[in-house]
Amino acid sequence: MSDNLIGVVVHADYVDVVLLQQNGTDSFVLQDETTLKLQTGPRPQAYHVLQKQFLDYVRQYHAKCVCIKQSALSRSPATMALLLAAELRGIVECGAAAANAEIRLFNKASVSRTSGKAGGRKVDEYLKDQDYWDGIGLSNLQKGMREAAFVVVEEFSN
Repeated sequence: MSDNLIGVVVHADYVDVVLLQQNGTDSFVLQDETTLKLQTGPRPQAYHVLQKQFLDYVRQYHAKCVCIKQSALSRSPATMALLLAAELRGIVECGAAAANAEIRLFNKASVSRTSGKAGGRKVDEYLKDQDYWDGIGLSNLQKGMREAAFVVVEEFSN
């Protein structure tokens, strides 16, 4: 049986979402890729709408797990965009939890520093490597959505 898995990268005003189906230990099929945009107007109301959209998306596709890229630590002071993305990430996590999906948080810096499943390469090297994406069955994935897909691939590949 194959599992539907969702990868998410959150930005200040939008959320990149990739739905993958895992058909084996290292084989994935792209089912959907979309961007959920935060509505204009007061942020609390816009958060409510986006949370409902994400909840409905997770339920519609019966996702087993939602993998979300965490905030990265920075040596420079946090920008407003970073803080707004952190708020929106919490909204996405709430939507996934309300849909009763398993939630896994992905730390890009940690994977880039360790050899782990990523094989010692930095995440950004994988994001640029077309042969890698061809090899796991995701050659048709938009380049801008690769990071959202990678959070799933990293969590669920052997």
